[in-house]
Amino acid sequence: MAHDKSVLDHLAKAVILFDSEELNKSLDRAIDSRMPIELIVKEGLGRGMEIVGEKYEKGVYFLSDLIMSGVVMNEAMERLRPMLTHASSDREATIVIGTVEGDLHDIGKNLVKSVLESGGYNLVDLGTDVPPERFVLETQLTKPAIVCMSALLSVTMPKVKETIEALAKAGLRDNTKILVGGRCLTEKISKDMGADAYGRDCFDGLKKAKDLTKHS
Repeated sequence: MAHDKSVLDHLAKAVILFDSEELNKSLDRAIDSRMPIELIVKEGLGRGMEIVGEKYEKGVYFLSDLIMSGVVMNEAMERLRPMLTHASSDREATIVIGTVEGDLHDIGKNLVKSVLESGGYNLVDLGTDVPPERFVLETQLTKPAIVCMSALLSVTMPKVKETIEALAKAGLRDNTKILVGGRCLTEKISKDMGADAYGRDCFDGLKKAKDLTKHS
């Protein structure tokens, strides 16, 4: 158990320090020891991602640091993708995903995207700083089962509600579920904003997506 914690600590540190070499060495150790993939992602990579987000909010890290940590995170997820084997019964279901307007953070969004894709979903990634009207347009064009919104910064929380209201005004809510996530959100806040579900992390996001598309 202590050995597992050491490997997880090294994974988190590699993300925080954008250390690609250390990341790959630690991933090798984690994979060779048959550590559960969910543990690697949540307690290793995910914990590092959370610390990066905290540093960004405090002004310790800047946009360039987010980009660098995002590169390292994506590298890790590419290695883990073949091992993220989930049931693919919902493979035809489409999910539109994006980070709301005013938020340039994409680490968490990309992590959720990778897990959802591995879960059998077709993802339409709108990127970051996505205005409500872009979410509306893409929803009209692609007719997704779910619109997934990410918000890291507390100042961008109103944009989540604004986007949900824009989708409702466009007459798109009856046939589209809303799944939201991000460190500034909670289950209660998400419900108050009108979302159908809130994902605590990437794996919880996959579970909620499965629940939302179960009867579609």
